[in-house]
Amino acid sequence: MGRAWKAGAGNPGKGWPRWRSAGWALMVSLVFSACASTPPWIGMDGDELFAYGVEQFEDRDWDEAVEAFERLVASFPGHPRGAEARIYLARAHFENGEYITSAAEYERFLQRYPSHGMTPEASLGICRAYARLAPHPQRDQEYTRRAREACRATASEFQGMNVAQEADSIRIEMVDRLAERWYQEGRFYQRRDFHDSAILIFQDVVDFFPETSWAPRALLALFRSYEAIGWEEEARQVRERLLFLYPDSDAAQEARTDGDGDAR
Repeated sequence: MGRAWKAGAGNPGKGWPRWRSAGWALMVSLVFSACASTPPWIGMDGDELFAYGVEQFEDRDWDEAVEAFERLVASFPGHPRGAEARIYLARAHFENGEYITSAAEYERFLQRYPSHGMTPEASLGICRAYARLAPHPQRDQEYTRRAREACRATASEFQGMNVAQEADSIRIEMVDRLAERWYQEGRFYQRRDFHDSAILIFQDVVDFFPETSWAPRALLALFRSYEAIGWEEEARQVRERLLFLYPDSDAAQEARTDGDGDAR
């Protein structure tokens, strides 16, 4: 018995009882599994965590970057690069398509570091995050409105800076989307001959979004609805307003050449 054990001592597959061999394999598997599941940043200090997080961000491993920066701000709240870590955290969420979380992180940064040199980026980050959430004009526009207000605030607070220019460009895009949403709603009622409702909506487009391309279209549609219900004087006034305010628009050209037909 002793010789058999000794002969098989160098090979767990020979000489050892099967249950011992299986137990050995299970133990090795558990050890390797534990090592594989242990986050690489365990045991790192604040500086190491920051460097690791930046490395993962640059490698576009957004999930790992988020893990590293979240651990840094939670475990080392007084770290000298804590503000940068929060910016990186917001950036990583944005790049990962987590726009609501990104906006929340940027807002948290502004609350904690209102005088930091990266506040313009954080403010623009909120604007950009909500703009990414802005849906197709046929859907609810809550995030479009949030984006418009956030971008307006950024453009106002950081006038003369590049972030202000970008924010204002996004704001204009959001305003145009809101105007399109209202115009399409007016057309919905107009096509169904609910001209009273359509007239109210088209007038709102003209009043609230005069700088968009939807304003002359709304005036033309308004002209058509007034014609449809026989309000000739109102139709004439709207047509004149269209030709005066937007003389070079396609809507004005259509109003000049064709008094009938549907609005575009």
